[in-house]
Amino acid sequence: MRRGLLWLLLPLGVLACGWFLSERRPLPEHIFLITLDTTRADAVDYRTTGNDRTPNLAALAAAGMRFDNAYSVIPITTPSHAAMFYSLPPHVFKIYNNGQERAVPYPALAEIMKRNGYATGAVISLAVLKSEFGLARGFDHYLENFKPGLWYRTAAEVNRDAFALIDKMKSGRSFIWIHYSDPHEPYSPPGPSERFTVSLGDEILYSGPSIDQPVLRLPLTLEPGLSTVHLDSEIPSSLGAGAFSGVSFSDLHLVALEPGAEIDLAHSSDLLKRSERYGLVTLHTGATRSSLSLTNRGSASCRAELAFKYQLKISDEAKRQGYEREMRYLDAQLGRLLEHLRRTGIYERSLFLVMGDHGEGLGEYHSHFGHIHYLNKVYTHVPFILCGRGVRGRGVRSELVSNLSVAPTLLSRAGAKRPRHMEGSDALGAAVEPKLFLETYSPEAYFDAFSVIHFPWQVVFHPGRTEGSLEFFNLEKDPFGTVDLLAGADLSGQRSEMVNSVLRISRIITANKRKQESLNQKTMDTLKSLGYL
Repeated sequence: MRRGLLWLLLPLGVLACGWFLSERRPLPEHIFLITLDTTRADAVDYRTTGNDRTPNLAALAAAGMRFDNAYSVIPITTPSHAAMFYSLPPHVFKIYNNGQERAVPYPALAEIMKRNGYATGAVISLAVLKSEFGLARGFDHYLENFKPGLWYRTAAEVNRDAFALIDKMKSGRSFIWIHYSDPHEPYSPPGPSERFTVSLGDEILYSGPSIDQPVLRLPLTLEPGLSTVHLDSEIPSSLGAGAFSGVSFSDLHLVALEPGAEIDLAHSSDLLKRSERYGLVTLHTGATRSSLSLTNRGSASCRAELAFKYQLKISDEAKRQGYEREMRYLDAQLGRLLEHLRRTGIYERSLFLVMGDHGEGLGEYHSHFGHIHYLNKVYTHVPFILCGRGVRGRGVRSELVSNLSVAPTLLSRAGAKRPRHMEGSDALGAAVEPKLFLETYSPEAYFDAFSVIHFPWQVVFHPGRTEGSLEFFNLEKDPFGTVDLLAGADLSGQRSEMVNSVLRISRIITANKRKQESLNQKTMDTLKSLGYL
């Protein structure tokens, strides 16, 4: 009887062993996390034929899984990436804005990858991700290489460093994070040769592409009496007729570098005050040439510094067209990256997770362009693609995923144990969160704002608004998340519950919000250059 039972169990054991072996995923030798700054979900065309906008992103999605209901938990770059690396919401690790330094008392994704045998490297393209802000933890290589006065890098510049890093790390297992930011303002891909020039007499103090948004600190020597500085803008022909709407100069000021020096600054009458925020005045002109009168009231020459942020202003339609061109440029550069991986022979042994860190408003909500301030669909709905070694099957998934899913998903594919502090779920696992909490914070945002998504419904709460502080949206039927249904009947039966949830959570977070530290001048310049202040 016992022998008969053994003979019966033996084939079952063989079948079970075979099933186990067949279910084991091959571990990827190379893992690539590719984050796309300012990339909204509907900016990606997933068609595999006739696609001249984003064919390379479409090819990655077709080779694996794309998640159509992916959202960023915060539309601000630094805390958004921190949420990816720690799988914790911003209010937990208390990084609310760009430019904040914060020691998080948990291991980051790169640190865990290192413990599991992966060499680690990163290439970034926005200065708010620089190592000083804490996201470099666990990376063996962290490549920045920003030009003086500029706080973003093009995808081609990122690729140049990424190719060298990949070649250096290709012999062993590697985890590499590559950050592209080309859809970010200014909305123009590289190419225009037209210049913005600052000159003092015959001396050129600065000359750079007029599509850039530099924050300039220009040293100069002032002779006694009056000196004139000319500000000349060339308008890129690529913008098209009627696109130019003016030039702005923010926080324009002159500082003496000599003790006791008396100097004054006046500007030409075409420069008019446009706005003021946090004490930073923005001057605007519709002219392509303006002038500054600098007066040295002393009897000897003195050193001084002229400082301001320059920005070429274009029409809303030109911004939309520029965003579209930037997406095409980004995708083409992504294609160059993938081709490099194929040439080096590691593409087939690699895993790819591609995610947008947040979306971008292009005038759909309150005519607003940008991100940070709001939590509507256009600002938070992002692409999320997973493909390559260790990913079984292909198709489109409808589960709700977010930044919090990034680290658990990659760790699972790498055969690494997920730390207990991580709140997110493996995007390909069985337990995916049915609800999601979103947040954004002042002073970068106009006001703190909070949101709950219980798909397809979203409620948004703006505590700082005197009217319209609560909004309710159907994300499935509303392409931009801008049609407020709060005043209508609660056909879903969930609105009151979601409203109560967001009110309760926001009170707790606000009561425990860490005080914003003062920012140094370098960080302030970075945020100004990117349009955050």
